[in-house]
Amino acid sequence: MSEAHLMIFHVGPVQEFIATARRSRDLWFGSWLLSELAKAAALEVVQQNGKDVTCLVFPAPADFSELQSEEFSVPNKVLARANQVPAELAGAVREAILKRLGEIHDDAYRRIGGRFDIAVSRRQVEAFPEFFWASCSLSDGYQWARKCAEAVLNARKVTRDFAPLTWGSDAPKCSLDGGRESVIPGDVYHRMSEDELRENYGVRRGEHLCGVCLLKRHGTRGKEEHFFSTSHIAALPLLDRLTDRHRPLVDKYIGKLRALGIPPDALDTVRTPHPVFGHHDGQLLFEERLREFFEADDRLKAAREALRGFLKEAFDGQKPPPYYALLLADGDHMGSVIAAQETPEKHRKLSRAQSRFAREARGIVHRHRGSLIYSGGDDVLALVPLHTVLECTRCLSVTFRERLAEFRVREGEKEIAPTLSAGIVVAHHLAPLSDVLELARAAEKAAKSVQGKNALAVTLSKRSGVERTVKGAWGVLDGRLEWLIALHRTEAIPDGAAYELRDLARRLEPPDEELRATLREAARAEAMRILRRKKARRGVELVSERVLKKLEELLNKFSFEELRQLADELVIAREFAAAMDLAGMPLPAAPTGEVA
Repeated sequence: MSEAHLMIFHVGPVQEFIATARRSRDLWFGSWLLSELAKAAALEVVQQNGKDVTCLVFPAPADFSELQSEEFSVPNKVLARANQVPAELAGAVREAILKRLGEIHDDAYRRIGGRFDIAVSRRQVEAFPEFFWASCSLSDGYQWARKCAEAVLNARKVTRDFAPLTWGSDAPKCSLDGGRESVIPGDVYHRMSEDELRENYGVRRGEHLCGVCLLKRHGTRGKEEHFFSTSHIAALPLLDRLTDRHRPLVDKYIGKLRALGIPPDALDTVRTPHPVFGHHDGQLLFEERLREFFEADDRLKAAREALRGFLKEAFDGQKPPPYYALLLADGDHMGSVIAAQETPEKHRKLSRAQSRFAREARGIVHRHRGSLIYSGGDDVLALVPLHTVLECTRCLSVTFRERLAEFRVREGEKEIAPTLSAGIVVAHHLAPLSDVLELARAAEKAAKSVQGKNALAVTLSKRSGVERTVKGAWGVLDGRLEWLIALHRTEAIPDGAAYELRDLARRLEPPDEELRATLREAARAEAMRILRRKKARRGVELVSERVLKKLEELLNKFSFEELRQLADELVIAREFAAAMDLAGMPLPAAPTGEVA
């Protein structure tokens, strides 16, 4: 028997898989696939150690059955103690990963109705996993072994492999990753209609997919089919207004779409049904999405007229908001906390707390009408509707702090505990998902830049106009946003105030430090003049003195740069307020001057 080693196994590629997601389904399945391959690695390590789950340090399931459970997610990095020869164990783990990958792609490919180059597809899928491992003897102690193994793994990850290509042809490149060749024959795009392409391949005309992306498009997550399109998430504020009295109107509208020729499998795509809208995707409430089901002919015109009629009868002509939220959260100080764990047993205790949060995060996102993409213990990725995303993110933050509160460490003279910082992007439902993911990462990075962290950042990305980002600590920014949302919902502040404040900050941007103090005071005075002359309640009342007083207090606290942030906070709060109004959420009490 070999001496005891600490081993780290990495399964990827993570960023490439995320970046090539065009649809929420691609992202949803791709995230699960990487977790499933990491779980195969963890299972093999446990099997090689006589089913003793205590050999796993991260993750740390309570028993073997929990590790096998579909609900148990495994991060892409597995940490374990092992007595086997490292190279032999790593070889067995690699084989287990490839075996599980084969099972998944065989299941997915059975769902594809049209012909495709299955031999090339299999080679592409078998070549895509990224598997690295590192080990270090435990003879010098756990903390040293973990540090050593992490350093070796990082060095391995930045060492590039130059493997020979196993395929090559004049076929078009994949529309998603741009590197691998498409495996869908070119002639099918000429022979098949839009409906046939969608039914057989799950693609639009001109969308070419390689074997890996075809796998993501057709794979399933076991029994779990709870995922929504970005359009469905955007439509949820309006869908949540539906009651039983609307059921005949829904049946009438869907019946018209069926009569126009939309096949049932294109209509009934939501596995977790809405109480009234059923299995139908919220994309059916957007005129621009109906174009995907019909050519530009009389049927498309008739479908749009049917939608307008439904919206008029059900919601007095109101339309769903075109925006949804992508939430990306990550734990703060986790590197310090992990480094402070002196033994595998202490690290396992931390891992169990992280696993508990991962399970609870799933329920939190679902309760707030969202669709969880991934929850790995100290990170969360989810699609959430605008009217619930702030409360959902706050609930995740509070739960994370509670579950990891005991794992306090010292950094300098301070004692700190893990917290959760989050980035929220409010984006158009038709915006490329890869672009929205980039914005989410930037928003999360902005939250992480707040001193002390435990922070929130929100980015508003409208199809027209500049992106706006606001950031601040939990208990400060979220409290202020809630107050501003209440001002908008009770019409206590006019919509135009935000844009005038933003324009003021732009016009009075100080050219140098000497003028900064003078212009700062001038900007505050002019901002109050703007607010005092603006009229609320649709132009019939001046802004109340109580609200003006609080706004003046905020302006006195803010730096010149924060004046721009206040303007952006007003704009962002209006988007949340509009979604809450559309969802029929109870109006808040008249806003007081109390705000963080």
